[in-house]
Amino acid sequence: MKKIFTLISVALVAMGVNAQTESYSAITNSALSSEYAAVVGSNGVATNVSNGSSKVNFSTTNVTVEAVGSSDPADLAGGGQDITIGNLISEADHTYELVSINSTKDIKWEAKNQGDIDFWYVAGTGTPAVSMVAEEIFSDGTGTGTYRVKVTAFDPATGGEPASGLYYKITTAVDGALKVGIWANKGNRTTFLVDGETKQAIPYLVEGYINGQNYSEDDVTAGKATAEQVGKKKWLTNDEIVALRSASNSEWVIGAGNQNFWGNVIIDAKAGKTYWLFQGNSQIGFQGYTFAPGKTKEELVTGIESVKVVAAADNNADAPIYNLAGQKVSKNYKGVVVQNGKKFVQK
Repeated sequence: MKKIFTLISVALVAMGVNAQTESYSAITNSALSSEYAAVVGSNGVATNVSNGSSKVNFSTTNVTVEAVGSSDPADLAGGGQDITIGNLISEADHTYELVSINSTKDIKWEAKNQGDIDFWYVAGTGTPAVSMVAEEIFSDGTGTGTYRVKVTAFDPATGGEPASGLYYKITTAVDGALKVGIWANKGNRTTFLVDGETKQAIPYLVEGYINGQNYSEDDVTAGKATAEQVGKKKWLTNDEIVALRSASNSEWVIGAGNQNFWGNVIIDAKAGKTYWLFQGNSQIGFQGYTFAPGKTKEELVTGIESVKVVAAADNNADAPIYNLAGQKVSKNYKGVVVQNGKKFVQK
């Protein structure tokens, strides 16, 4: 098992060894990437809002991404003053197509940090919806001329793709494994990666931290932690996270209970396909991604079985350092890192 994890560790530092692996960091410490920084003003408020949405585009060699942030539909009803009505869809239901949004609350792209794990991410705005229409309000069977926004959330049983809210549209040019770093305020909310062709949610592996899940003395005995880590947050494998879910939870729940989650979701991506990343009825933080052409999702998991605390003298001080998402970090980064093909805790 340790040999397998050593090989995976080597794969994570492929940016310095294998030019094929590529990564993108949406944020480093408190600084947004240039793509995000270019579209925000003071306090992270988006300056490029059009028809109720702010879009940010970025890419690496084989991956292109469009991040979309929108105001929550509930903020836009405004007594019918903030929406423009388009084509009549159903006279019986008095439901009309929403074709434009004339005014919005602030849309923000903000830098945030989980804190003790030093997990920086971009927090966007907008609860995702697969459709958003304007519905006329009737009183005693008579139309009032005032409209409210009617939203339909994504349902994995029927499929679809987000039309508004906060989501990430990811396209891969070649086959490979895609790992995306995310933060979720509530781990018991559903998280989806949807195939843009079939409009169906696809399975993924998940790994990371869940608030309240800490290393114990049993982990030390099992060789999964050091004595110094007891009581600190535990990096959980996919199997460990699945085991934490109750029988009533769906496969799309990434965490356990009403707790923060921060870590990775990983899929097998196909050449020329587009994937939509979003939460079903909440908003998701985005850290960045690692893409490994020709690899499978099983090969890209971090797979920590044991973590060795290594003295600084045991490492080449000039060797690059990477976090568990495969992204290069500085010597000031705190947490589990990979250097010289070894995993260790940098304090």
